[in-house]
Amino acid sequence: MKQSILFTLALASIAAAEYVWPSQYDEIEDHLSLQSGYLRRGFIDGVITCGFGTSVPGRQNSAEWIRAAFHDMATHDAAAGTGGLDASIFFELDRPENIGGAFNNTFGFFSSFHSIRASASDLLAMSVLVASFSCGGIQIPFRAGRIDAQEAGPAGVPEPQTDLNTTQEAFTRAGFSQGDMIAMVACGHTLGGVHSTDFPEIVGVEADPNNDTVAHFDTEFANFDNVVVTEYLDGTTKNPLIVGTNDTLNSDKRIFAADGNKTMQAMADPAAFQATCADIFTRMIDTVPANVKLSDPIVATDIKPYISGLFLKDDGNLSFGGRIRIRTTAVTGRDPNDLSVQLTFADRNANGSAVITTRKATFQGGSASGLWRESFSWWEFDTTISPDTGISKFYIHVTKPSTNETITYDNGGNGYPMSDVLLYQQSQSCIGNVADGKLPVTVKALVRKDRTPATADGLTMDLVHEVRRQGGIVPRLDVEKINFQAAGEDQGQWSVYTANGSVDADGWNTSFDIKLGGDNPAEVEFQKTGALSSCS
Repeated sequence: MKQSILFTLALASIAAAEYVWPSQYDEIEDHLSLQSGYLRRGFIDGVITCGFGTSVPGRQNSAEWIRAAFHDMATHDAAAGTGGLDASIFFELDRPENIGGAFNNTFGFFSSFHSIRASASDLLAMSVLVASFSCGGIQIPFRAGRIDAQEAGPAGVPEPQTDLNTTQEAFTRAGFSQGDMIAMVACGHTLGGVHSTDFPEIVGVEADPNNDTVAHFDTEFANFDNVVVTEYLDGTTKNPLIVGTNDTLNSDKRIFAADGNKTMQAMADPAAFQATCADIFTRMIDTVPANVKLSDPIVATDIKPYISGLFLKDDGNLSFGGRIRIRTTAVTGRDPNDLSVQLTFADRNANGSAVITTRKATFQGGSASGLWRESFSWWEFDTTISPDTGISKFYIHVTKPSTNETITYDNGGNGYPMSDVLLYQQSQSCIGNVADGKLPVTVKALVRKDRTPATADGLTMDLVHEVRRQGGIVPRLDVEKINFQAAGEDQGQWSVYTANGSVDADGWNTSFDIKLGGDNPAEVEFQKTGALSSCS
């Protein structure tokens, strides 16, 4: 019961420091929050039901995701500050301790979410709480900021035949107690089972890749519940790692009884089981190398703008458009049918308060949903701004028409920054056809004449490259800094610059940042090469 109270208090404190836009964690927050509906990311699609296995007989993605995270973390050395959840597992698949397709399957699903803003290790950590949620587990806090390893770590994940002392030593080295070891294994084994293709000697069925037989850990293998515990305690378990014919391979039997069943008996209470699992999974995914500093818990952002573009139109005016996402989960007290939204913006000298109207989004009903039953509603806007006044920041005003009450959101007091010093001309940028395994990328940007770059590297494009590696399924992400070149022409108050680069054909859908240096730097962040039109 003590663990349950402690974890409840921990969840009560999941209120990160006030969100300030833009944030380096905006992309990972979208993966976490936008599971269905408008602008969905769909990370939960891989575990749309707890037993879902991408139509592959015997596969259960939820169990594989948790197994992959545990195997990645298990070789952490707390004293040395090395290893932990760092995605090194994807370099370690030739080891007997990492047998099976779970690890390739896991990153195979994550690959479309992987980017310079969402590391493989952060996605692996996120998968634990998404899998738990999909299967009926309680909320687990998620922190971001993990850094992917670039090579294999040490071996040492306990295997079914590993004796109890050696297994305990591995958990102790990673910073976990005997009770932690028991809880982590029990919580991990509430889902899934043992595959005959990987462990025929445990399942008792000859290995056949065309006929994978799964011996499940409990009878409710597609529910995150304590049946794995209660069936063990009442003697009805069919867990192949407890009742196997070869006692040397009965690792769960040894682990569960390591403290005389004290931990298992405590977890026989359903609420205690859920709280214990949430606690141990949180500590498991937060076990990282000493040089990694994790963020505060990432929570669903209350008010979040999305800018689709600030650019110069052919008629010489500025076009400014985007969306506003508003959290409408029941606890907010907001009724999406009793809300209206407008923006006001200041000119480039931070003066004035011009109004921008918005409209409720209609696609997918203008709503989205996320984990923990979060819900969001969306408003869209697009407007024209005079090039003579420009823009420096904006504010978001949310009104409840039934009471005429308006709340102004000012992004921590400074407004939401939006500078017309640097403009990204997406419609005049493009990606070319494949030649020698490369696709050329051309990006056009405009810089206001009063901020002309003082040096050759004063305006750059940071282009991310996906580098495929022998023996590793996670590509390395390298950033190439490319200087923009002056085009020798002006468009109104702005000078034209062009940057040329290229991306590999098998890693063409990547991202880039446009950066203007100087005393007051400006940046257009995280633009996707996949959004570029084809060069004619």
